[in-house]
Amino acid sequence: MTLTELQSAQALERLAIIRPHFEEGVCQTEIARVHQISLRTVQRWVQAYREEGFMGLGTKARSDAGHCRGLPEELVLLVEGLAVQALLVEGLAVQALRRPLTSIHALVRQVADEQDWPQPSYAQVYRIVQQMPKDLVTLGQEGAAAYREAFDLLYRREARCANAIWQADHCQLRCYFLNEQGKAQMPLLTAIEDDYSRGLAGYRLSWSAPSSALTALTLREAISVKEDPRWPIHGVPECLYTDHGSDFTSKHLEAVAADLKMSLIFSQVGRPRGRGKMERFFLTVREEVLANLPGYAPKVEGHIRWQREIEAEARKAACLTLGEFDEIFRTWVLETYATRIHTETHAAPHARWLSSGVIPVLPRNEMQLDKLLVQPRRRRVVHQEGITLLGAWYMHELLAGHVKEAVIIRYDPMDLTAIRVYEGEKEERFLCQASCVERGGQAVSVQEIVTERTKRRKAVGKALRERKQVVARYASPEQLAERALEKVPVALGPVERQEEGSAQEVESVVELSEVSKKQSKIRWYDDD
Repeated sequence: MTLTELQSAQALERLAIIRPHFEEGVCQTEIARVHQISLRTVQRWVQAYREEGFMGLGTKARSDAGHCRGLPEELVLLVEGLAVQALLVEGLAVQALRRPLTSIHALVRQVADEQDWPQPSYAQVYRIVQQMPKDLVTLGQEGAAAYREAFDLLYRREARCANAIWQADHCQLRCYFLNEQGKAQMPLLTAIEDDYSRGLAGYRLSWSAPSSALTALTLREAISVKEDPRWPIHGVPECLYTDHGSDFTSKHLEAVAADLKMSLIFSQVGRPRGRGKMERFFLTVREEVLANLPGYAPKVEGHIRWQREIEAEARKAACLTLGEFDEIFRTWVLETYATRIHTETHAAPHARWLSSGVIPVLPRNEMQLDKLLVQPRRRRVVHQEGITLLGAWYMHELLAGHVKEAVIIRYDPMDLTAIRVYEGEKEERFLCQASCVERGGQAVSVQEIVTERTKRRKAVGKALRERKQVVARYASPEQLAERALEKVPVALGPVERQEEGSAQEVESVVELSEVSKKQSKIRWYDDD
């Protein structure tokens, strides 16, 4: 048993009154006379101190504290049940409204008359309702979702070091920008944040809907070493914490995570809890970046008409392209957000990531990261002009050795200047990175194509000569004729040897000689 602060103060006051009795032998009657309290009270305090010590001097709470004395338990439960009962309002959405206290009191009095219970007063009903637990009221009036949001115990994940936990999430930006067709549209921001430093590991802006492919592309950018020296965050994280939606769960992403030795952690289905750090980052983006740009359309709850008017005005004001906003956002991330002291970690994100002393784990080779790129379902055939993708041709000098062969390609939808080409049926091998000049890729010179074409022709010619030599060694025209003669049936019966021979024998010899001299139909073509 422990005493509250008020009980401890009360016990100290009583101990000061009875202390002379134990230390100086002052009688209890004298103590009662001096302090003008009853002798029985002093005797009770002395006895409690002797039996229980200092704890015995505190006022003990009643065993029935919090209960309405004189009222049946069923009546109390009835009052509490009516207090948490949800009321339906006609013409509006279903809302949980608290029943008026006067209505509860009147209904309880009627039930008490029917059940021969004592009549509760209005004050008693009021005390019962006021003493109800808040979690019970929330669950009864607002439902299970509101109860979980307010009272469920949460496990707050805290990374022990940099790259231990990364969080990924999508957010539709409430700001209109001009797309490729010149129409105003709201883009999607996919971001990956390092939980330890609160630094942004990678992000991607796109017009498409949330998808696992978009998540994979953003993860590839986050893991890769950045070209900008101001952005140090990179490496493979130990685990990636995401939502349980279809835009994060896919066999492809799971296979890549297993290959990178990175674990995936998903929030509970239908309960996206524990990702408030990403939500806070998106809120900061809205307040510090989007709110200062033309085309910003804040969301207004409960005012549909007003919301439509705001969005219509924002579409008219939109004048920035997605590429221009990308430059604005990247500058804000690297120069403002990453260098500003975070209120929770008390350090700048990039400085905290660097000071953690972690050595980033990098993929074994670039092929591991290429698996995060978009891969068409079917292989592409290498034509004499190269590989076609989305109406454009991609060329590389190494493709000259794989004309009319099926290859695997992977690409980044936001960077179509080049594609990654792989060969092999069972085991993929990186072949080259083909570029498209029409889309700003690196041009391939005629000399490089001629060199590779000549190299391939020589290789094919050498292979043809090797096969010619093997055929000449084991299947020359003379050898074929000899094998044909072996298959001719021998005449039945013994043949007497004559000096000149009969006319029939001479005929057969002539026929056989003609067979042996018959020309072969095999034709070889020159290497040229």
